[in-house]
Amino acid sequence: MTIDGDVLEIELDMDIGDVSELKNFIADRLEYIEAINVIGEMHSFSSSSLLQLLYSVKKTKPSMSINIIDENLKLTDYGVIHWIGDD
Repeated sequence: MTIDGDVLEIELDMDIGDVSELKNFIADRLEYIEAINVIGEMHSFSSSSLLQLLYSVKKTKPSMSINIIDENLKLTDYGVIHWIGDD
């Protein structure tokens, strides 16, 4: 996880402990973060809790850019994941 100004960069292979730390990090800085970009290899994810956290953040702050939520997530191991919102 790295932060560059108001952009947070994370990797998809975070385990549940890392996701918990990310949640705490984001909670204190939600109003300052403008984008969350998932970088690195897109083979598979270690914990679905990361996807749930990112989707929850997007629902809380719809203006935030989250590349794997705003676009289809293309994973080597699982194919394409489409997000459907219930606005």
